Amino acid sequence: MRIGRIVPVMVTLALVSGDAAAQELPKPLAPSSKWQIDYASGDCRLIRSFGEGRHLVTLQFARANDIDELVMALGGREMPTTREEVPVAVGTSTVAQVPGMHARGFATDDHLLGSIRFHTDVDLPKALRSDVSQGKPTVLSVAFVRGYRLALDLGMMKAPLAALDACADDLVKGWGVDLAQMRRQRSAPEPANDVSRWFRSSDYPEKQGHQGAGGLVGIRLVIGVDGAVKKCEVYMSGGDKAFEATTCRLVMERARFRPAIGADGRPIASLWARRVNWRPGDLSFTVQ
Repeated sequence: MRIGRIVPVMVTLALVSGDAAAQELPKPLAPSSKWQIDYASGDCRLIRSFGEGRHLVTLQFARANDIDELVMALGGREMPTTREEVPVAVGTSTVAQVPGMHARGFATDDHLLGSIRFHTDVDLPKALRSDVSQGKPTVLSVAFVRGYRLALDLGMMKAPLAALDACADDLVKGWGVDLAQMRRQRSAPEPANDVSRWFRSSDYPEKQGHQGAGGLVGIRLVIGVDGAVKKCEVYMSGGDKAFEATTCRLVMERARFRPAIGADGRPIASLWARRVNWRPGDLSFTVQ
């Protein structure tokens, strides 16, 4: 893992939604570290800590491809847990509520440390960029289940977002895809066969199925000019490692695509990224 440059900027988390909006917001936690850009092998991560001691919270924004979408995560003490993703209220300084956001809460064995992992979202970066365009420091707040509310003092987001964009560009270039062509493409790759047939209940890892274990695996595919899957890489994993190799193996074997179409009307190599949710209850799968 390579840690990139430190960006001397802050950011803020704020909340507004339904009944939660009527409640008084907590005082925003001040930053307790500088922004760090983590150039991981599968994605780019913007990380910063806020508060101290029992109130220490770590915020992470991750971006895994050329699409302007972010995965947000929070880590800290005594965060609420949920069995699945549920609606969560998130807002910024210029966007009262980011539409359609969902998250799931996780806890460690001692139930003291935990995390809230948010679903990949395209409206979250739009809200952050709205703050930037209007010259306002971001106040991004979160209202989650069981009255959990959090505000983080993040500050101006122009420099951190620019660093994240530059990292994402470097990642795409490293996957053997022409970034300029991708940005001019008329259409993205599309599955040519039924996605639901890529996975079957008999594919569920036996040990994990017996244990009732599930997993969420984010995969990024390189789709060639002939529509074939040239490469599968895991960029995010939540759950047992057994799901990672199984997910890529099945996609490489069974997935078929119509290739992306470039600006000149001809097929080009491009990227396709999704998350596969392995659910133990009925040994089923969803591709998000």
